[in-house]
Amino acid sequence: MKNFTTDELNRHNPYLAYKLLSGSVIPRPIAWVTTQSVDGVVNAAPFSFFNVVSSQPPLVSISMLGQKDSVNNLLATKEAVIHFISPDNVEAMNQTAASLPSQMSEVRTFDIPTEPSRTVSVPSIINAPIRFEAKLFKHIPIESNGYVVSNLMLLEITNFAFSDAVFDAEKFYVKPDAFQPIARLAGNTYAELGDLFDLERPQ
Repeated sequence: MKNFTTDELNRHNPYLAYKLLSGSVIPRPIAWVTTQSVDGVVNAAPFSFFNVVSSQPPLVSISMLGQKDSVNNLLATKEAVIHFISPDNVEAMNQTAASLPSQMSEVRTFDIPTEPSRTVSVPSIINAPIRFEAKLFKHIPIESNGYVVSNLMLLEITNFAFSDAVFDAEKFYVKPDAFQPIARLAGNTYAELGDLFDLERPQ
């Protein structure tokens, strides 16, 4: 086994810890998040430090590294829409990872169609098989050496939206084979779902 203490990594380069985390905690779901500034500029950005926290209330967590537009917008308006990634929208999602000035809208710059949401004022991206409209539940700034290096956002889901193709209404079930989620690995690498198998949980 190769071992690296956090102190050792930080002495060499703090970025090394990120490389180990992003390369080990895989695959990760991708939250493609739209937010809106107080001036009405719609921002879209992908985040892969993303997961479920609770079902009652329905909470998800997104860690946003740095002080990005998404952070500023969420803190100002307390609203967002989380979109899930499939083969149909992965290229558009990747475009929105570009660093644009805050006054430029990714959805306008890259011609990404949106439509009004039901429970928040932030628009939803049309080409997403699953969307979670959400409001900010709690903001936890993560500090290191006196600086905020990451922002942990707990978001409460206010509306769940599913395309007919990925949702079985009779069984109230998301169909993973139809959904075909795209996951984040490390660097420029992504993954598809792959083979599925079942294991019965022990009694």
